[in-house]
Amino acid sequence: MSRKVARQDESTEAREDEAPSPGAPWENEPGAGTDADESALLAEGVRGETRAHRKEMAGNEAPPPEELRDNTQVAESEDHPLNMTQVVRRLSVATSAKFAIRAACYLAGKAADNLVSLYTRAFRLDRDYILDFNKSAGLAHARNRRWSKAIPLLEQSLAMAPGDLDVRMRLAEGYSAENQPEKARQQLDQILEIDPDCAAAVRALGVIHARRQDYDRAIECLERAVTLDSDHGPTYYRLGMAYDNRKRYDKAVEAFKRAIRLDPRFAKAYQALGFTYESMGDRESAVTCFKKALELE
Repeated sequence: MSRKVARQDESTEAREDEAPSPGAPWENEPGAGTDADESALLAEGVRGETRAHRKEMAGNEAPPPEELRDNTQVAESEDHPLNMTQVVRRLSVATSAKFAIRAACYLAGKAADNLVSLYTRAFRLDRDYILDFNKSAGLAHARNRRWSKAIPLLEQSLAMAPGDLDVRMRLAEGYSAENQPEKARQQLDQILEIDPDCAAAVRALGVIHARRQDYDRAIECLERAVTLDSDHGPTYYRLGMAYDNRKRYDKAVEAFKRAIRLDPRFAKAYQALGFTYESMGDRESAVTCFKKALELE
């Protein structure tokens, strides 16, 4: 009996050791621990919802201003072309500085090109105006034999247009009239270098030689001048004077008569012919020529 009671006591103690504490539910028993589990699950659900809500809110937050500006500019670039200011804003500071410097250099270069073009055009117009004025005024004074005013203007015109033979010819005439034969000869030589068959230059050169009493060279130039221009009466007159000074009277008479045929009212030619006849001893012919000269004067 005592053994059975001892076993029962041992089994009862064992079961009591295995039994759970009064506050804990059975694990395998249905419905055990319902209130505690529901509280834990509810708390976990709230925390999960909170995290999800936070993520959702984070996803709905406005992007940074830089991102908004970039997106706006991209959208604008798709619909409308960006202007220079918008392009510069999208660039970094260093890139923007380089771009601005290059743009400034380009614009400065274009402005400089335009300025040079305008200056060149204005200078050309001003130069042409000055050239025309000097030439026109100089030639006008030359026609009226106002050489003191004509020569400076013609010199300025010639400096701007060295190839103008008309100005150079008038300038040579002015130098000769103002007793500057060397300057006149230089101008005539330059004309003949450009145009060897310029009868006016050859004739003027002959006159200069005649005034310097170099009659042989004068005759040479004047004979060539009448060959180049056979219808110029004053050239025959000057050639006759050169012949007369070299006592080549027959040639002189022939030259004077040719001048009179070209210009029947050439009084100086009649007078010169009268002196030549007188030198030849033909006084009757000389008197006739002198009378005709007086009638024409």
